[in-house]
Amino acid sequence: MPAASPRQREIKVVSANAMREVIADIRAAFEVQSSHRLGVTVVETGGIRRRILAGEAFDVIIVPRKAADELESKGKLAGVGVPLVRVDLGLAVRAGGEIPDTRTAEALKRTFLAAKTMLITDPATGGISGVHLMEVLERLGIADVMRPRLVPHRGHGSHAERVVSGEADLAVQAEHEIRAVTGAVFLPYPEEFQRRIVFVAGVGAASTDATAAKGFIAFLKGAEAVAAIKARFLAPA
Repeated sequence: MPAASPRQREIKVVSANAMREVIADIRAAFEVQSSHRLGVTVVETGGIRRRILAGEAFDVIIVPRKAADELESKGKLAGVGVPLVRVDLGLAVRAGGEIPDTRTAEALKRTFLAAKTMLITDPATGGISGVHLMEVLERLGIADVMRPRLVPHRGHGSHAERVVSGEADLAVQAEHEIRAVTGAVFLPYPEEFQRRIVFVAGVGAASTDATAAKGFIAFLKGAEAVAAIKARFLAPA
């Protein structure tokens, strides 16, 4: 790779999974317009938290609002995060069959108990959909019954695709990840169990070029990025 010009640098970005595809879609356009390069790391929110609290430095950090507030309180994020996207959580089932009812707490409970296998993001990774599911199962009083039926997954991957292929009855994931899969149907949680997550971008306190970092965040709020966000079934925040 040719040496960077005096005004060109690598912007180190660490992002939660929600923005993975969007960043990939707009990366080339930003690099052309800015003359900077993006060095992108995408991991679960829990992994981001651990890395940053351990001292790893990034220019731009993209995480849920709650995580951003914590990082800011610990001096790891410079200023208030800029909202990018809003995400709802829910269940994936295979299209073409009987669609379970999830409109009420009792209906959701019956749907869970009827499932022999359910794919989830491993809560131990800090992945929000998996952590939230365990909270929901506890509130419904069926966590112990359901644990043997849960198939936890670490790393990026589409649980909904595996439901469509017949590997499981249900999957729990973010709405945009489910809607992106042909043959999958998204079922929202009842309102009392719904968790809407706003992902925000902030400049890392240890950034060596806050101006370049802010430039990338501004790009993520621009028309080109918003179009990519909507194309990926996400809602701009």
